[in-house]
Amino acid sequence: MSEDMAKDGYEDIMNVDISSVAIDLMRRKYEHVPQLKYMQMDVKDMSFFADETFDSVVDKGTLDSLMCGPDAPISAAQMLGEVSRLLKPGGIYMMITYGDPTVRMPHLSKPVYSWEIELYVMPRPGFQRPAGCTSSAKSCLEPVPTTDKGLLPADYILEDPDSNFIYICKRMDDTSKLSNISTLKDDIL
Repeated sequence: MSEDMAKDGYEDIMNVDISSVAIDLMRRKYEHVPQLKYMQMDVKDMSFFADETFDSVVDKGTLDSLMCGPDAPISAAQMLGEVSRLLKPGGIYMMITYGDPTVRMPHLSKPVYSWEIELYVMPRPGFQRPAGCTSSAKSCLEPVPTTDKGLLPADYILEDPDSNFIYICKRMDDTSKLSNISTLKDDIL
Protein backbone atom coordinates (compact mmCIF):
# COMPACT_ATOMS: atom_id res chain seq x y z
CA MET A 1 0.00 0.00 0.00
CA SER A 2 2.74 2.48 0.87
CA GLU A 3 4.45 1.79 -2.44
CA ASP A 4 1.26 2.89 -4.23
CA MET A 5 1.11 5.97 -2.00
CA ALA A 6 4.62 6.92 -3.12
CA LYS A 7 3.50 6.55 -6.75
CA ASP A 8 0.56 8.85 -5.95
CA GLY A 9 2.93 11.56 -4.76
CA TYR A 10 3.25 11.09 -1.01
CA GLU A 11 6.74 12.21 -0.04
CA ASP A 12 7.65 10.83 3.38
CA ILE A 13 6.24 7.43 4.29
CA MET A 14 7.37 5.58 7.41
CA ASN A 15 6.58 1.85 7.50
CA VAL A 16 6.85 -0.12 10.72
CA ASP A 17 6.55 -3.81 11.39
CA ILE A 18 7.47 -5.97 14.36
CA SER A 19 9.18 -8.44 12.00
CA SER A 20 12.78 -7.56 11.17
CA VAL A 21 12.58 -10.11 8.33
CA ALA A 22 9.64 -8.25 6.76
CA ILE A 23 11.37 -4.90 7.21
CA ASP A 24 14.63 -6.13 5.63
CA LEU A 25 12.73 -7.68 2.73
CA MET A 26 10.73 -4.50 2.03
CA ARG A 27 13.78 -2.25 2.48
CA ARG A 28 15.66 -4.25 -0.18
CA LYS A 29 12.66 -4.54 -2.50
CA TYR A 30 12.01 -0.77 -2.49
CA GLU A 31 15.51 0.61 -2.03
CA HIS A 32 15.01 2.60 -5.25
CA VAL A 33 12.00 4.49 -3.75
CA PRO A 34 13.46 7.21 -1.51
CA GLN A 35 10.06 8.25 -0.12
CA LEU A 36 9.78 4.93 1.73
CA LYS A 37 11.46 4.36 5.07
CA TYR A 38 11.26 1.12 7.04
CA MET A 39 11.77 0.49 10.77
CA GLN A 40 11.42 -2.63 12.85
CA MET A 41 9.24 -1.59 15.78
CA ASP A 42 6.50 -2.79 18.13
CA VAL A 43 3.41 -0.60 17.60
CA LYS A 44 2.68 -0.83 21.32
CA ASP A 45 5.83 1.20 22.01
CA MET A 46 6.83 3.70 19.36
CA SER A 47 8.71 5.94 21.78
CA PHE A 48 11.41 6.39 19.11
CA PHE A 49 9.07 9.04 17.66
CA ALA A 50 8.24 12.32 19.37
CA ASP A 51 4.66 13.33 20.17
CA GLU A 52 2.66 14.73 17.26
CA THR A 53 5.09 13.49 14.60
CA PHE A 54 2.66 12.29 11.92
CA ASP A 55 -0.14 13.80 9.86
CA SER A 56 -1.68 10.36 9.38
CA VAL A 57 -1.34 6.74 10.38
CA VAL A 58 -2.68 3.91 8.21
CA ASP A 59 -3.38 0.53 9.79
CA LYS A 60 -4.15 -2.32 7.42
CA GLY A 61 -4.58 -5.28 9.72
CA THR A 62 -2.22 -4.42 12.59
CA LEU A 63 -4.91 -3.97 15.24
CA ASP A 64 -6.60 -7.09 13.85
CA SER A 65 -3.47 -9.13 14.54
CA LEU A 66 -3.14 -7.70 18.05
CA MET A 67 -6.76 -8.61 18.75
CA CYS A 68 -5.89 -12.26 18.07
CA GLY A 69 -3.06 -12.33 20.61
CA PRO A 70 -2.86 -12.74 24.35
CA ASP A 71 -4.00 -9.72 26.38
CA ALA A 72 -5.78 -8.31 23.32
CA PRO A 73 -7.56 -5.40 25.09
CA ILE A 74 -4.30 -4.27 26.73
CA SER A 75 -2.36 -4.55 23.46
CA ALA A 76 -5.08 -2.63 21.61
CA ALA A 77 -5.05 0.16 24.21
CA GLN A 78 -1.26 0.41 24.05
CA MET A 79 -1.22 0.61 20.26
CA LEU A 80 -4.11 3.08 20.02
CA GLY A 81 -2.55 5.22 22.74
CA GLU A 82 0.65 5.38 20.73
CA VAL A 83 -1.23 6.23 17.52
CA SER A 84 -3.10 9.02 19.31
CA ARG A 85 0.14 10.36 20.79
CA LEU A 86 1.91 10.35 17.42
CA LEU A 87 -0.83 12.14 15.48
CA LYS A 88 -0.68 15.89 15.06
CA PRO A 89 -3.88 17.77 15.99
CA GLY A 90 -6.25 17.26 13.09
CA GLY A 91 -4.30 14.14 12.06
CA ILE A 92 -6.05 11.06 10.71
CA TYR A 93 -5.82 7.45 11.84
CA MET A 94 -7.28 5.21 9.14
CA MET A 95 -7.90 1.61 10.12
CA ILE A 96 -8.85 -0.96 7.49
CA THR A 97 -10.21 -4.06 9.19
CA TYR A 98 -12.66 -6.93 9.10
CA GLY A 99 -13.67 -5.90 12.64
CA ASP A 100 -17.21 -4.58 12.66
CA PRO A 101 -18.21 -1.74 14.98
CA THR A 102 -19.38 -4.06 17.76
CA VAL A 103 -15.78 -5.25 18.24
CA ARG A 104 -13.79 -2.14 17.23
CA MET A 105 -15.74 0.85 18.57
CA PRO A 106 -15.27 -0.12 22.24
CA HIS A 107 -11.53 0.34 21.63
CA LEU A 108 -11.64 3.35 19.30
CA SER A 109 -14.23 5.43 21.12
CA LYS A 110 -12.37 5.89 24.40
CA PRO A 111 -12.41 9.61 25.29
CA VAL A 112 -8.66 9.62 25.98
CA TYR A 113 -7.99 9.40 22.23
CA SER A 114 -10.07 12.51 21.40
CA TRP A 115 -11.10 11.15 18.00
CA GLU A 116 -14.01 12.06 15.78
CA ILE A 117 -14.81 8.77 14.05
CA GLU A 118 -16.43 8.08 10.70
CA LEU A 119 -17.19 4.58 9.46
CA TYR A 120 -17.11 3.39 5.86
CA VAL A 121 -18.09 -0.08 4.65
CA MET A 122 -16.20 -1.39 1.63
CA PRO A 123 -17.49 -4.57 -0.06
CA ARG A 124 -14.81 -7.01 -1.15
CA PRO A 125 -13.52 -6.52 -4.72
CA GLY A 126 -15.86 -8.06 -7.27
CA PHE A 127 -18.83 -8.28 -4.89
CA GLN A 128 -22.13 -8.45 -6.77
CA ARG A 129 -25.39 -7.60 -5.07
CA PRO A 130 -27.68 -10.65 -5.02
CA ALA A 131 -30.32 -10.80 -7.75
CA GLY A 132 -33.60 -9.46 -6.46
CA CYS A 133 -31.94 -7.46 -3.68
CA THR A 134 -34.34 -4.67 -2.80
CA SER A 135 -32.10 -2.58 -0.59
CA SER A 136 -30.92 0.68 -2.10
CA ALA A 137 -27.41 0.73 -3.48
CA LYS A 138 -24.98 2.06 -0.91
CA SER A 139 -21.99 4.16 -1.84
CA CYS A 140 -18.76 3.10 -0.18
CA LEU A 141 -17.61 6.72 -0.65
CA GLU A 142 -20.09 8.00 1.94
CA PRO A 143 -19.76 7.45 5.69
CA VAL A 144 -22.24 5.01 7.16
CA PRO A 145 -24.60 6.53 9.72
CA THR A 146 -23.94 5.08 13.17
CA THR A 147 -25.72 5.13 16.51
CA ASP A 148 -24.62 7.27 19.46
CA LYS A 149 -22.35 4.40 20.47
CA GLY A 150 -20.76 4.22 17.01
CA LEU A 151 -22.56 1.02 16.03
CA LEU A 152 -24.44 0.20 12.87
CA PRO A 153 -28.15 1.03 13.17
CA ALA A 154 -30.43 -1.97 13.74
CA ASP A 155 -31.99 -1.51 10.28
CA TYR A 156 -28.65 -1.36 8.45
CA ILE A 157 -28.28 -4.18 5.93
CA LEU A 158 -24.70 -5.34 5.43
CA GLU A 159 -24.95 -6.57 1.86
CA ASP A 160 -21.51 -8.23 1.76
CA PRO A 161 -20.76 -10.14 4.97
CA ASP A 162 -17.06 -10.12 4.01
CA SER A 163 -16.86 -6.33 3.81
CA ASN A 164 -13.93 -4.35 5.11
CA PHE A 165 -14.70 -1.68 7.66
CA ILE A 166 -12.74 1.52 7.35
CA TYR A 167 -12.59 3.74 10.40
CA ILE A 168 -11.44 7.32 9.86
CA CYS A 169 -10.43 8.70 13.26
CA LYS A 170 -9.58 12.39 13.27
CA ARG A 171 -7.59 13.66 16.24
CA MET A 172 -9.30 16.71 17.57
CA ASP A 173 -7.08 19.69 18.29
CA ASP A 174 -6.81 21.18 21.77
CA THR A 175 -9.47 23.82 21.00
CA SER A 176 -11.94 21.11 19.99
CA LYS A 177 -11.14 19.17 23.14
CA LEU A 178 -11.83 22.24 25.26
CA SER A 179 -15.16 22.91 23.52
CA ASN A 180 -16.21 19.28 24.00
CA ILE A 181 -15.24 19.44 27.67
CA SER A 182 -17.24 22.65 27.99
CA THR A 183 -20.22 21.03 26.27
CA LEU A 184 -19.93 17.98 28.52
CA LYS A 185 -19.75 20.22 31.58
CA ASP A 186 -22.90 22.05 30.43
CA ASP A 187 -24.65 18.71 29.91
CA ILE A 188 -23.74 17.58 33.42
CA LEU A 189 -24.85 20.83 35.04
